[in-house]
Amino acid sequence: MNIIETDFQGLYLVEYHSLIDDRGIFMKPWVKTELEPIFGDNIETYFSSSKEGTLRGLHYQVGDYAQDKFVVCLQGIIEDIATDLRKDSSTYGNTFRATLKPGSHGLIIPKGFAHGIFAKADCLITNFCSNPYHSESEKGINWSSIQDLQDLKVSFLSDKDKNLPRLEEIL
Repeated sequence: MNIIETDFQGLYLVEYHSLIDDRGIFMKPWVKTELEPIFGDNIETYFSSSKEGTLRGLHYQVGDYAQDKFVVCLQGIIEDIATDLRKDSSTYGNTFRATLKPGSHGLIIPKGFAHGIFAKADCLITNFCSNPYHSESEKGINWSSIQDLQDLKVSFLSDKDKNLPRLEEIL
């Protein structure tokens, strides 16, 4: 496992062990002894699939239920998106994007970021979370209010995500 720092404090690309051959792909994205010192406990893990053109997010949780996330793409291709909402951060208000696909790398997103995924192809992802989902603590940002995301060709968006507040309202 190789953990790569980014320009966003606490946000890391994680090159995990994978093997791709004629049979398919073998991936080992979570190794407790290597990730726990950076990520903490993996409390909740979930999977989601999305059709090409789907945008999910950008979501975050506040207070005692704020989450660190580790995102891995198991099938297809995604654009993983993280907007820094930490007021004391040098990257406050900026957005990080990384393309994830099976066997490439995952992304650790710390508390204080709004997170979303854009399906560049039909995809399956998994999220490892440091806290459980708590609906009353969930907040979000409307993706269309973020200048760095205007190139995305969004075809599918939930009603909930269509009605999220704009970035400037959050900042």
